[in-house]
Amino acid sequence: MSWTPKEQPSQFDEQPIEGLFFLHGSALAAWTENQKYPMIAFPSGLECDLWETSDPKRGGIVHIYGEMDLPLYSNRDEAFTLANDIAMQCGYAAQIIGEDRLEVWGHDTYEHFVIVFDNQKPCIADILHIKDKQDIRRTTHEQLLPNEIRAALPPLYSGEKLGLNALAQVKFFSPDSGWTWYASEFDGENVFFGLVVGFEIELGYFALSELAEVRGVLNLPVERDRHFMPQTLKELQAKHLRERGG
Repeated sequence: MSWTPKEQPSQFDEQPIEGLFFLHGSALAAWTENQKYPMIAFPSGLECDLWETSDPKRGGIVHIYGEMDLPLYSNRDEAFTLANDIAMQCGYAAQIIGEDRLEVWGHDTYEHFVIVFDNQKPCIADILHIKDKQDIRRTTHEQLLPNEIRAALPPLYSGEKLGLNALAQVKFFSPDSGWTWYASEFDGENVFFGLVVGFEIELGYFALSELAEVRGVLNLPVERDRHFMPQTLKELQAKHLRERGG
């Protein structure tokens, strides 16, 4: 996409694209006077070039960095296929996170982004620029423990009298290691109590920060089971014991 005369119609004029705006060249340089350039602003505050496409149903092409250009209107899995092709050709990296996120890296340290998708519309809902490890931890924590799940978890030590009859409110799992964590209590910051299914099946404490760092043999991150319905720790313990022949 290039600068175009202000009066010249663009593909985006009739599209209700959230975050769409035009740079006005008159405020930038003499050679762009009376020109316009389409951009899109995401909720994170990141602004990206928005390029026209031969298929208006794609909404436009979002230029993220380098050769990493993805259609605005696409779901996560479709975008991953495209991003992975670009990554293989250009020496970038791309990986899936959970059900609605895609993480991409370029050659330079500042070329690191997490792309959030609304798979129902479908479209790119947000793009987060990852500048340091703190950004990575924050993004991962929000993905693993959104506010509605956080609010549903009772405080730490509140279920001592219930024992195994306490309800697990959330399930975390490592897709490439076989470990599973069920949380029934949370300290509001970092520490859970619940059932840990790993080498053994046992009650114990585990940390959100640790889950964010865990990687299995394929280097895949821990995920939250979005379809999990609360069950007692006793029921879950019995289920996993049966699966192991116990």
